[in-house]
Amino acid sequence: MMQKIQRFGAAMFVPVLLFPFAGIVVGLTILFKNPDIMGSIADPNGMWYKFWTVVEEGGWTVFRQMPLLFVIGIPIALAKKAHARACMEAIVTYLTFNYFINAILTLWGDKFGVDFSQEAGGVSGLTMIAGIKTLDTSIIGAIVISSIVVALHNRFFDTKLPDFLGIFQGSSFVVIIAFLVMLPVALITAYIWPIVQHGIASLQGFLASSGVLGVWLYTFLERLLIPTGLHHFIYGPFVFGPAVVEGGIAKYWIEHLPEYATSAHSLKEMFPQGGFALHGMSKIFGIPGIALAMYVTAKPEKRKQVAGLLISAALTAVIAGVTEPIEFTFLFVAPWLFPESVT
Repeated sequence: MMQKIQRFGAAMFVPVLLFPFAGIVVGLTILFKNPDIMGSIADPNGMWYKFWTVVEEGGWTVFRQMPLLFVIGIPIALAKKAHARACMEAIVTYLTFNYFINAILTLWGDKFGVDFSQEAGGVSGLTMIAGIKTLDTSIIGAIVISSIVVALHNRFFDTKLPDFLGIFQGSSFVVIIAFLVMLPVALITAYIWPIVQHGIASLQGFLASSGVLGVWLYTFLERLLIPTGLHHFIYGPFVFGPAVVEGGIAKYWIEHLPEYATSAHSLKEMFPQGGFALHGMSKIFGIPGIALAMYVTAKPEKRKQVAGLLISAALTAVIAGVTEPIEFTFLFVAPWLFPESVT
């Protein structure tokens, strides 16, 4: 059992190894585009700014396409044979699953409690996967679908069919079976996942009215739910929506900053709702602390290798606010520590 768990952890870690370089690129480009650091050279209309914008977009590739990367990464480590074909089967099946979701919700979205006419992103619960508008199941959906495909691949890839059906052997046979399996899986997902999303969204009122407890639970859930993609339902209505102040905390803070800067009163008195924005402090102080703890407890002979991963991950969190590199690192290396880290 432990060997199987270790193999699964190794499979999860395959995409994570792509995070350090991507994180460094994103972090540096954000610095280079910041006029407070670079001065007048960081003019949005200038060639310097435009060049680094292009580079930054390339850097976001890994973070924006994480579900696809995990779909491909799992077969690399868990398929027992023909790994490359297993990756192809997994990506085709995952896209099929999302096309099924798209069709189901286009036709019957209201019956599943989903307004499929909304734009993808934010708190809509929807996302775009390879150009397909679908439910945002984040890497959880990717892991589940890819794991199903790997199981089917290991079981049916070598199945011998009659000669006249020989064209359907191998990967074709696996994809055919997976196609049939994905239809009920998509139907179940379309039914269950919106219920989960609505359940998370319904916490808004409790969080907003529970004082310090609400702020703590808000911060805890916002971090804890990142691997599922459900964290959008936690922070979105507070930071960009009307959960505690009209227009969201981000907009409200900017609009009232001159007032706060010239007042002798504390921010706690003037803007208590701002406590819901303090989860950003975990990115500046919490993530470097986690990285340092991981480095100190690593085996001495592994510390140089570990440092290369952790330094870039910590810088990405502090500079760009992207914490997935370090979160997914220890989520799959030591998952029992993940809930403790978000507290």
